Amino acid sequence: MKFFSLYRVELRRLALSKFLWGIMILCLCAPLLGYSVFAMSYSEVMSGKYIANPVLAGTTIGAILWAVFTIAESDRQHRMGTDVLSDAIASPAILCAARAAALLSFSVITTILSSLLYLPYTADKMEYLFSIGFYMGNFFTFMMPTWFISILFAEAFYQITRRIELAVMLYAVLCYFSFSRFAKDDYFSRWLNPLIVTYSDGFPSIWPLRVGIYTRAIWFLLAAGSWFFALLCIRKYQKNLVLSFARGLKKLYILILSATFLAAGVLLWINQPFVDHGPEEYVEQDFSQYPDIIMADSIDYSLIVNPVEGSLSGKVKYDYSHYTGGGEQKIQLNTGYKVTSVTYAGEKLTYKMPGDAVNGSQSLVLILPKGKSGVLTIEYEGFPSMARFMYPFMVYQSIDKEYISLNDAAIAPVNMTTTGPCTARITMPENLIPFLDYEPMHNFVDNHDGTKTWTTKSASGYLMTFYAADYKTESFLAGDVKIDFAYGKKYEDTVRNNNVQQAIIDVFDYCTKHYGKSQYANGKKGLLLQQISAMAMGGHATEGYCEWFETVLSPDTLNDPQKGANNTEVFIHEMVHQWWRSYGLECKEEELWSNEGLTVYSTYRIVKEKYGALYAKKYYLDKWQEDVDTQNREFYYRHPEYFKKLPKKYRARLNQQNESINWYSRMPLMIKRAEELVGGEEKMDAILQGMYKENSLQNPNSDLFTFQDFLNACNLTKEDLYLE
Repeated sequence: MKFFSLYRVELRRLALSKFLWGIMILCLCAPLLGYSVFAMSYSEVMSGKYIANPVLAGTTIGAILWAVFTIAESDRQHRMGTDVLSDAIASPAILCAARAAALLSFSVITTILSSLLYLPYTADKMEYLFSIGFYMGNFFTFMMPTWFISILFAEAFYQITRRIELAVMLYAVLCYFSFSRFAKDDYFSRWLNPLIVTYSDGFPSIWPLRVGIYTRAIWFLLAAGSWFFALLCIRKYQKNLVLSFARGLKKLYILILSATFLAAGVLLWINQPFVDHGPEEYVEQDFSQYPDIIMADSIDYSLIVNPVEGSLSGKVKYDYSHYTGGGEQKIQLNTGYKVTSVTYAGEKLTYKMPGDAVNGSQSLVLILPKGKSGVLTIEYEGFPSMARFMYPFMVYQSIDKEYISLNDAAIAPVNMTTTGPCTARITMPENLIPFLDYEPMHNFVDNHDGTKTWTTKSASGYLMTFYAADYKTESFLAGDVKIDFAYGKKYEDTVRNNNVQQAIIDVFDYCTKHYGKSQYANGKKGLLLQQISAMAMGGHATEGYCEWFETVLSPDTLNDPQKGANNTEVFIHEMVHQWWRSYGLECKEEELWSNEGLTVYSTYRIVKEKYGALYAKKYYLDKWQEDVDTQNREFYYRHPEYFKKLPKKYRARLNQQNESINWYSRMPLMIKRAEELVGGEEKMDAILQGMYKENSLQNPNSDLFTFQDFLNACNLTKEDLYLE
């Protein structure tokens, strides 16, 4: 019988199997575990909670279910003793291929049903941040290919061993590898449980999907190669493994296919373009061994960004009109870029790239001719890669259709600086707004082809950071501080409906008056508040600039009752963190002490001033007291000796619950009690102002601020603040 005839027979046979329908139903239910007990991503954004976690849970659990079913089906004929008859009717290899194809087909159907089943709920929860293309992309990037891989490996293990228990054991070992510490932070090793660090709602990035497709391709090739090899091991004429394999070798094309697929998978793994191939740990480089940097009179950058391909092409000109000394130069460039041309004074210059990948960069070594001045021009292009020590957070060097984030050697060659002006021209899609070295770019030319070319000049230096996104920008004054506010256009209605601009002004007015001026609000250029992708996995602040995570404006955050009675108050809470967090005074997190408590207390004071004492008492003081009373009545809180005997997971859950109440309710209530004991709000403001001045980043000798430091500042003891 031919393959397609057997394929149709297998489809009909499996369609009548109750076991198959049970597996499919379990696979459809598996994503439910991702909403609670099986959260596999580190993401706090909505697309992480409602897309990544369910998809990853369904992917992993479903892959195991399909493997169990595949092994059981592969053994069915042998178990029932009908393999002799079936082998006489059709080729065992073709029958195996038809069965595998039928199983893959039903896994595709299950993937489609799963994606459609959870579509309405996900769209409803994510609201205006939902993208059906990104949603479906996750199912067909992670779930379907992983199920394919699992089915092929399971089939291969059974055909090689012809024993259910051995096949299960081999599959379990492969699963263990994917979950082991060796594969914990490795995108490429985790074949069963794909690694997704985080997602972004407002600035969608296809980086995780790109890496996901690539890793799935690697493992699919390895699984397919193993499966083709297993075809050679199918038992023939009641012979054992060795004799059957020797007979199978007569079909040389199967062996060639197996070797080809396996070799292709290995080559893709070795030559992956996403992460550099240098040391896995950060390397302290000895720059004293580098040649002296030759200062250029000026630098001219011309960059062309292609978000569809995720690539960058650039040309950098270093003007050495007043330099004739010559000498060797060693320049750093991102490992994903290839230098296409180097010229000096209009003539080609010899250069070499040793391939010494370190910390995401590689060296470009060239020698300037002595006795000759001119312009050094370096042209390069490629796909920016991530430093291996940043694994698995490969999101800092990324070029996407809606978000670009590059720095240092991922923008242009570094270790070339200038004493004169620096000019940059950047061509990118017209919908993106760029920020260069934390400064907004303003001048552009419309190229009438869907792109704009932006131009900026600075006094000196080289390009260190480059952000671009589909931003909406606003400028306004908060007291005497000019605020430039840049946020994703997806959040435009949220910003308007929650009167975020006024909330920013109110917070700056209040906190400046009560605690002191924000150290990042330089009087001349004001303060740029920029919303950044959650994929940045960390904030950043310099003088006159502060990054905001996109989650500050997300529906989940703005509906968090612990941070305020309404959306505007939640935003106030997040704004106050500019004073009470790493941007200002950083607290050492303890059982009863954190930045959150100070921020909640300050939010209460702002709300009291805006809406009155009755409102603040109802929605803040009374809520804090209610939470504390509930905690005090909790059995395990009152009896820690029994708490220690609970299972580890249950203790972790209770610890998280108690930590939340301690930071968001008990601590601000204790600060309120301290306020009463020290003599009122004005006295407490003076204490907090002194704390901020002496312990914020303005003071280079400051350290993490502890609960005991607060008690010392108030001249109180812990017992003074004890809450009944």
